[in-house]
Amino acid sequence: MEAPPPATSSTVCVTGAGGFLASWLVKLLLSKDHYVINGTVRDLGKKTFDFISVDIIATAVTGTLNVLRASHEAKVKRVVVVSSVVAVFNNPNWPTGEPFNEDSWSDEETCRKNEEWYPYYLSKTLAEREAFEYAAKTGMDIVTICPALIMGPLAYSTYKY
Repeated sequence: MEAPPPATSSTVCVTGAGGFLASWLVKLLLSKDHYVINGTVRDLGKKTFDFISVDIIATAVTGTLNVLRASHEAKVKRVVVVSSVVAVFNNPNWPTGEPFNEDSWSDEETCRKNEEWYPYYLSKTLAEREAFEYAAKTGMDIVTICPALIMGPLAYSTYKY
């Protein structure tokens, strides 16, 4: 039988909880006494995505919108979307030396020209844009994090789902 959560607990949903960054977030939150964690993980029985396949684009956008809709229905206060630097930096028209900000987006056509990586670049760009459009329509508080490179030790040596 599980122990009941502390009286002042906050519930946090971490999507992709088995991933590198999210697993560290889960570990940090679990080290605190006042968080109850709900995590989502991918189906380990399915193949990982193929960078050549455009299906990845629809999956990223649909998955992001599904999480936002569920969060909105559950009256979640804030959603933090972990995206990628590829959603903002791949734009040849962005002024040289100008820092990337909320107004910078990767150019969709430029993403498509980079044939090897374009599904990933485009999926991150479109998913983040959709997230902000959804936030504008619903009034949700959405924050994005766009890391360029994540590396370091694994939070857990093995995963059991």
